[in-house]
Amino acid sequence: MLPEMEKAAAYLQELEADRLAAIAVSEEKAEEAKLIKARQEGFRQAMEMLGVEPCPGVTEPKRSRLGRRKRRNIPGLILTELSFSGNAMTTNQIATTIDYLPERTERALKGMECSGQIVRDRNGRWAPVIAAAAQPNAHAVATENEQSTIGNGRASHVSPQSATPQQP
Repeated sequence: MLPEMEKAAAYLQELEADRLAAIAVSEEKAEEAKLIKARQEGFRQAMEMLGVEPCPGVTEPKRSRLGRRKRRNIPGLILTELSFSGNAMTTNQIATTIDYLPERTERALKGMECSGQIVRDRNGRWAPVIAAAAQPNAHAVATENEQSTIGNGRASHVSPQSATPQQP
């Protein structure tokens, strides 16, 4: 029973030390704020001596919500990265590039695949879906993820997901 009481007393002492350290830090910050305020006032007085009027937008502090970050558009970031890279990427490469969790990146990728924004090849790499555009000579343009084959005067495409040619 005694060692538990000693542990409890030691823990209370640690908490007290942490509390005193926090107070000391906040006192230092308060002193730092006073020094900054004094420099600010001195600079304002110098500007008045020179006849320069300080801009009110610059001197007034901005009110912002601390701790609240704007939500990032993860599907948009993924499409941007895939488009800019020009190459198919793995889930981990995408997650690292957009600085996001791999599990959530995988979930976003699967949702984007279901909506037809991206495709997954046989190697597990993701690429954006680029619509094939017709050329003036009636030949289709294959995307980077497709192989264009022309035989018997007809263009066909091999999708990365299927090995059978598809007639346009």
